[in-house]
Formats: sequence, C-alpha cells, structure tokens
Amino acid sequence: MDSAPSFGTIVFYLPERGFGYLRLRGSREEFHFRRRNLLVATVRKGDLVRFVLRDGPQGYYADAIEPAGLA
Repeated sequence: MDSAPSFGTIVFYLPERGFGYLRLRGSREEFHFRRRNLLVATVRKGDLVRFVLRDGPQGYYADAIEPAGLA
C-alpha cells in the first residue's frame, strides 16, 4: 500500500542500530523504519515527521521520512 503522505511522531530511534519506530498521528498505530528510510541525516524522539506507509514482505513500514514542518 503506497499511500499519500501521513504524519506521525518518532517514538524512538537507535542510530547506532539503524532502526526505530514512529506513531501515526492521532492513533496508537506504530510503524518500523530503518536508517535507509530517512530523507534526513537523523531524527529524535518526539520529532513530528511526514512519511509514506509502504507494504513490505514483513508488513507495513514507514518510508521517505522527513520533518513535517507544521505544528
């Protein structure tokens, strides 16, 4: 499922391990992401981001993650 951009908040990111999770804005759904899915150098817990939800072999994941630029 390639979708229109969604918004969410970084729950955690472990740069040394290269992965993290974000929570879809307005819900409790969380999606996994890897360093290669970031369009910026790094993200931090609590950052508001825009991303695209994609369906992969192991389920949905967040891709094309970038700062949301809105409040």
